[in-house]
This record gives sequence, structure tokens and C-alpha cells, in this order.
Amino acid sequence: MSSISVLQYRFRNSEALSQAVNARRQTTIRQLSLNSLQCNLLLIENESISFSFTETSCPLHVAGAKGQGCLEFSFILQPGQQDFFAYEQAIPQNTLFGFDPTREVNMIVPGQSMICVAQIRRDVFEAYADLMQRSDLNMHFFKTNFITIPTMLSEVQAYLKRLYSIALHQPEYLTQSRLPQRGNCFAFASPHLLEDFLPLLIDSIPNPAAELSLQSPRRFSLVKQAEEYMRTHLKAPITLMSLCKALHTSERPLTYGFREVFGVSPMAYLKTLRLQAVRTQLQLADPAAAIAEIAHSYGFQSLGHFSRDYKTMFGELPSETLKQGFKS
Repeated sequence: MSSISVLQYRFRNSEALSQAVNARRQTTIRQLSLNSLQCNLLLIENESISFSFTETSCPLHVAGAKGQGCLEFSFILQPGQQDFFAYEQAIPQNTLFGFDPTREVNMIVPGQSMICVAQIRRDVFEAYADLMQRSDLNMHFFKTNFITIPTMLSEVQAYLKRLYSIALHQPEYLTQSRLPQRGNCFAFASPHLLEDFLPLLIDSIPNPAAELSLQSPRRFSLVKQAEEYMRTHLKAPITLMSLCKALHTSERPLTYGFREVFGVSPMAYLKTLRLQAVRTQLQLADPAAAIAEIAHSYGFQSLGHFSRDYKTMFGELPSETLKQGFKS
């Protein structure tokens, strides 16, 4: 097996995070709150298997294509301030999800949470499943995309937490031939990640796997309608009252829905959309462009308040974004 690399990053904006995770996939990661983002990303990679551990202070929306020729398995290692959502479903912590290769990524990761995504070459996974006589782990199983396995999944999660801790604090251990076994966790090291992790993962999936019925929050549809309305009216004056009127709803269900799904109020979410739109314009603008004019076009009347919120969300001033966009 080829050697494993361990890479650690810290990010203050979601664009840089997107670039770091896109070596093996093509996804867009978008911050969903106005708070300052503190995100730790740890990657453990080789040619057959990779693990990405993402720990975030703010809620994030992740969407886009998965890696070609790979299977991806997602694990919640630390629940957040709100539920995880994947494919518009609320995901319990004891759920293995996201492994349908025909579906693109569509996930909301809450703030103060940690998620691990294991990306495995499909031919490698199929070879291990065949060796373990698990013919049930076929396309019919993959298309279910979700499975709750409370007892066995906890062993996989414990393994991943141990792997994360070693990679974070003692990455040099992953170059050794073998680590001593600790408690109930499997022993592992870089040449043995596949031999340890894949049997553990495959054994955790019952045969036959029970169908899992997940439900979207009853207000999810309303939240999606509101988000679409915001996106198509970013430059128009929008108040909470006018938004409710346009959607034929009242303030209470709309506010509860946004807090349940995104962890923020509707108007705070609208501000994040507008700040991101301004950022895109600044990245494309001529360096002589007037920042105030662009900001005003998206409803920001106070340049001081706008600049403060912009720096909090993206970790830099609007003028810095303008200069960097011109250089690139």
C-alpha cells in the first residue's frame, strides 16, 4: 500500500475550505451564519482510502459532486447545535449516510460539530465485501443512502475518533508499522488502515440492512421556498413582514424553521447571502470599483456596519478582497 499523508488546516472562510477538500471531489462549501468561522480540517489520505475530519464553529452548507470511482461514507463524530441535514433529511448521530454514489452531496453541517467522511475507491470496497462474503452490499444497498446501526456504528465512530486524535497530536505514529491496541478500539497504523477500517465498517452493516425512514422537518419546504425567494430578490428591499407576505405564512413558523434548519433567523440568513454576493462581485470587479456602491446595491446602507460584518464573516476587509481578486 502506498504511504499515507496527514494534512492539517485551519480556515477562517469557507472558500479556502472548499479548495482544500476538492482534491478528490468538486463541492461548494458555504457559511450559513454571520459569526466568525473557525474550521479545522484534517485529511488522512492515500491512493485507496482517505478520511476528512471537519470541525466547524459555524453552520455550513456542502453541495456538489462526489469523487469519481469512489464510495463515500459519512459519520457524525460530534453532534452540533442543531441537527445534521443530508438530502433534506434530519440525520441522527447513529446513522451511516451519504453512500449512494449516484447522488451528489447536499448536506447542512451545524455549528460546534465534527463530521468524518471516508472516501474509498469503489473497486477496493467491493473486493473487501467479496472477501467477507457480503454480496448484499450492492447497488440496491447503496441507493438506500442511510442506515441506522446504533451498536456497531459506535465502534466505527470510536475507531475514527482514535484515528483523528493520533493524526492530530502524534501524526508520526502513522508512519510506524503497527500501533498497540487501546481498549476496545482496533489497532491500526498507516499500512493497515484498509485492513482495520474496512472490515470494521463492513461488519457494522447488518445483513440484511433494515430500510431507514427519515423525515424532513415539517417546515423544511417553507424554508426552501424562503431561501429561493431571497436568492431571486437579493437586491430588493426585504423585511420579515414582506417575506412572510410573499410566502403566505406568518413570522413564527418561518423563524422556527430557519432556526431548526440553518441555526439562524431568516433575516440573518438573508444577510449572509447578500454578503456572499458582494464578495463574489468584489472578486470579479476592477480594482477601481467603489466598494460602497456594490454594497449599497445589495441593501447595505451603512458602510461601517457592512465592513464589520464582512470582516467577521470572511476574515478580511472588503478592500482586501478587491485587491486579491485583481491579482488573481
